Amino acid sequence: MSTIYGPVLSWRLGRSLGIDVVPPPKTCTFDCVYCQLGRTLRKVSGPVEGQVRREELLRDMRRTLDLLDPRSIDYVTFSGSGEPTLNLKLGDMIEDLRNLVDKPVAVLTNSSLVDNEVVRRSLAKADLVVAKLDAPNQSLLEDINRPAKGILHKNIVDGLVKVRGEVHGELALQIMFIESNASHAVNANCEAVEGLIRLVQEIEPDEVQINTPTRPPSEKDVFPLKPNRMEEITRRFRASVEHTRIVSRYEEKEKVSPKWLGYNKVEEEILGLIQRRPCRLGDIAMSLNLPRNVVETHLMELKKRGKVTVVKYGEEDYFKT
Repeated sequence: MSTIYGPVLSWRLGRSLGIDVVPPPKTCTFDCVYCQLGRTLRKVSGPVEGQVRREELLRDMRRTLDLLDPRSIDYVTFSGSGEPTLNLKLGDMIEDLRNLVDKPVAVLTNSSLVDNEVVRRSLAKADLVVAKLDAPNQSLLEDINRPAKGILHKNIVDGLVKVRGEVHGELALQIMFIESNASHAVNANCEAVEGLIRLVQEIEPDEVQINTPTRPPSEKDVFPLKPNRMEEITRRFRASVEHTRIVSRYEEKEKVSPKWLGYNKVEEEILGLIQRRPCRLGDIAMSLNLPRNVVETHLMELKKRGKVTVVKYGEEDYFKT
């Protein structure tokens, strides 16, 4: 999936195009313990004003399309450094982009606002909705996702059932399984897995994506599941959920992301990528469709100039700004 724009925060695209844009703090309804973007600096309970405007979106999208081979785009995806459905103009933006580029539109959401009818009307316009569901109950929602005040697990589940009936495209549920030294903040034990399976059976999505952290999380006591445990959970889902694709991170095959055409500002593109999330050298090379040695040369130069730092997670080195 080729993510090339998010409706809540526009600074990453602006940076990569050389536009002088100051990145605002991450705005979200959640402060997930595993978030690769770090802690939420602006946690809100509902839709907010003053985010990306439709005209800005269309302007930046036209500029981006000039740099890409359209054949390399799988989806135009709304994600961003925060929660996309906080912008109540999301539905209008989906329609704008569909008129601009003949590609399917996807929305990545944390599901926190799906009980809002306006939000569901926006999601109904997407070709693919990828919705987060990490917790089987309110207690684990608060431990893992740390929602803003007033966000209830029951409302999320009820909203997702409604989304399933209202979205004309596909609905995928994305579950992030974690281990933690804080024993209460885990969802990979048998009880939690069975609870999530029951919710999947109730919601009836087209797909379930079984994930575990692969980048440094916001909390140091959070760890990814070992491959054998991921395999066990995947088998349990497949045995229990009918008519739903079950996709596991450890089974995914790597895909080469779009190649940028006519664009030689490699350092700016690398910075734009790792400002969104920490990445390994191989992740950057694959995302930008560049040789590893070229990316490594630029990373070492950026590190020397103090623009990039390296953090170790497990046995891997991750680059971040």
